[in-house]
Amino acid sequence: MIKKHNISLFTFILLIFTACGGGGTTSSNDVPIHCEPAPLNSLHNKNAYSPTIEIDNPGSEPKLLLHTLADTPTPLTTTVEFDKAGLYGLFQTEYYWASQTSNNFDYTAYSTPQSLIDDLKHEKDRWSFAITKEAYADLTSQKSDGFGFFCQDVSNGCHVTYVRIDSPADKVGLKRGDVISRINEEDATQALLYETADNLGVLSNFKIERDNRKEVCTCKITPRDYTYKVAQAKIINTNNHQNVGYFRFDSFLGDESIIQEINEAFDTFKKAAISKLVIDFRYNGGGSVDVASALLNKLTNTHNEASQFTLAWNDDHQKNNETYTFKTEENSLYLEQLLFLTTKDSASASELVISAMKPYMEESKVVVIGEDTHGKPVGMGGRSDESYYYFLINFVVKNSIGFYDYFNGLPVTAGCDINDDPYHEMGDSNELMLKAALNYVDTGSCQ
Repeated sequence: MIKKHNISLFTFILLIFTACGGGGTTSSNDVPIHCEPAPLNSLHNKNAYSPTIEIDNPGSEPKLLLHTLADTPTPLTTTVEFDKAGLYGLFQTEYYWASQTSNNFDYTAYSTPQSLIDDLKHEKDRWSFAITKEAYADLTSQKSDGFGFFCQDVSNGCHVTYVRIDSPADKVGLKRGDVISRINEEDATQALLYETADNLGVLSNFKIERDNRKEVCTCKITPRDYTYKVAQAKIINTNNHQNVGYFRFDSFLGDESIIQEINEAFDTFKKAAISKLVIDFRYNGGGSVDVASALLNKLTNTHNEASQFTLAWNDDHQKNNETYTFKTEENSLYLEQLLFLTTKDSASASELVISAMKPYMEESKVVVIGEDTHGKPVGMGGRSDESYYYFLINFVVKNSIGFYDYFNGLPVTAGCDINDDPYHEMGDSNELMLKAALNYVDTGSCQ
């Protein structure tokens, strides 16, 4: 029988980096990045490095334990026994679209829970999934293994598009925009990177081209088990000399340290008296609504006890509805302007935060820059049998005025369609999305 499991409700679309993991201890054998000017007669130095890259979300990396960013989640292929009748029962009762679930569905022949879920779910549902208990424990621990970065193949190597905060790669100084040309004396490719990352504890040599091929760099990194961070804060000065907070937040899913990371960031912003804040959600696929509520508490100090959002279940389970409210804290900010950097992979809890703030600030003061978001105004609570957790869509997420219908994504602010920029680090004021945000602070326009 499927039973309720005592875990927080999650709005799930996850970014998990398994083969190329993120942060933690430093290996004594690692050698930090060392760069030298590229030789003037270098063939690679004769032409500017300007390939066109369409960035894949790091979560699409093929070795994921779970991949829910795609329209069709990766099915679990295990043959572990599961409670077929119980799972079907959830679709008939707690599932948000339960009233549209067939009452005469033959579930007996299914061998995996994901295949059963895929055939039962509503046409709007791109997210419901099953996961083993072991895999779930890994996903919620802020632990991984490997190097801690993601790269994409280009003509002369593998272009780094994401580096996890505090990962082994981060600790040696690898940067987004670097092009890895050689790994252990072989031509670098994404496939070779995955293969090398699997060799835990084995030191690897990297040759790197940096800064539009103006520098040639080397480093050594040991792939290993590690913990990582999801938050990063800094203060940036605009061209008109306004102080702006920049908050990179990669996931709402993690262990208890995630709240500490949020608090440390907003202590920094509070100390600097920040009134204009950029939140970088570009790769944030969501996570816990409790963490989303904790972040919302930091974004205003004038709406204590006002509604943030409501989790609204189907008509037969209204008793499960829950409204979250603002709690003013010592490091809550008074914000004159709030700017979000988003892509199609900004989902779920990220969208929740944006939607929740809109009723409390003027339209011109909540600015969305980049791409329209993913479109997931729904969430799920976990249920379990002996082998699996089941996360089926249970509720819609309504803001304080009842809005939730953004299945096509939250739109960017007019004139603020900006491409993700893989040639600059996240948080670099020259990176196109952040540059547009800083320009908006100064001029009221992204252009």
